[in-house]
Amino acid sequence: MYFNTHIHTFRDIDVPRKFLPLGLVRILASKPGYFLTAKFLNNLNPFSDNDLFDRYIKFVRIGKLGSQRKIFENCMIFYPEGTQFIILPMDMAYMGAGKVPREYPDQLKELGELNKIYPQIYPTIHIDPRRPKVLDLLKKGVDDWGTKGVKLYPPLGYFPYDERLYPVYEYCQKNNLPVIAHCSPYNPVHYKGSKKDIIKLLSVSHTPIETKGKNKKELCSNFTNPLNYARVLNDFKDLKICLAHFGSEYMWEKYLTEPGDENNWFVIIKDMISRYTNLYSDISFTLNNQEFFPLLKVLLSNDKLKRKILFGSDYYMVETKTNERRFSIDLRAYIGESHFTQIATTNPKKFLGI
Repeated sequence: MYFNTHIHTFRDIDVPRKFLPLGLVRILASKPGYFLTAKFLNNLNPFSDNDLFDRYIKFVRIGKLGSQRKIFENCMIFYPEGTQFIILPMDMAYMGAGKVPREYPDQLKELGELNKIYPQIYPTIHIDPRRPKVLDLLKKGVDDWGTKGVKLYPPLGYFPYDERLYPVYEYCQKNNLPVIAHCSPYNPVHYKGSKKDIIKLLSVSHTPIETKGKNKKELCSNFTNPLNYARVLNDFKDLKICLAHFGSEYMWEKYLTEPGDENNWFVIIKDMISRYTNLYSDISFTLNNQEFFPLLKVLLSNDKLKRKILFGSDYYMVETKTNERRFSIDLRAYIGESHFTQIATTNPKKFLGI
């Protein structure tokens, strides 16, 4: 039995209009806009199906499938029967990107209904500390919707050590609910408000932050720095946390050319998961680049590290860069069955406490 510990099934109605670059969400929202724009973008380079615009069109097409069930089934076909999936919803109401068409609890309720159809999924809840009564929402998720973990996405404008998250951590630790946290820099999905607003949000940082000359994407990366989790890990020693994406494709590439850079997030996470008993990292999205397969295999030769790495694909976010097949088949074939079983069966079971 394998686990994919990182996929998404949120729909187009869960996405504000500034979620994707170039205003694509707003343009593609209507059927005429979708048809005309998709046709135009797909013909910019008729000899390639790997164009960035093609990928964004594919991303939006999945989100417009009409239900989380259809989106999940679109992913499930790439995996052996019996594979388990951790599904991560997104609460994008507070990212300064415009109104979200559907109320967030409705997304969670639909995910709970999907769990009744497919018991092999593990629904989670994205916690944004700015949402009122968010702990109550988590408890309702556990009681009514089968919620089995928490998702964090700090680049939307909050720090993981935000005091409003501490009751959530306490509840998760007490009830053995794992936390999966986005942890990569320079992500296009970040707080979309003004730079002034971002600087104000950053003002509560526990460490000094240089804001001069930084763009919004660079500024929002400060929210999700892996070192921000040290305080949380020290305060909640039994809380299981996964720092998703293992620092990012950017950081892996940088490590291959500058292996001595101690500020590289890949290096930091590698050190942290070795030191903290309940800290993990997953390879979702980052391993869309096959050039990193050898480095992953080297990591898995380390007895400490191999026990702390989780398999995840980041479906369907990863469709903007590659396709699900690479994660479900190509990676497994490259690293071999023993290593794949370690990251896709043994480690996820320990992370989930099963």
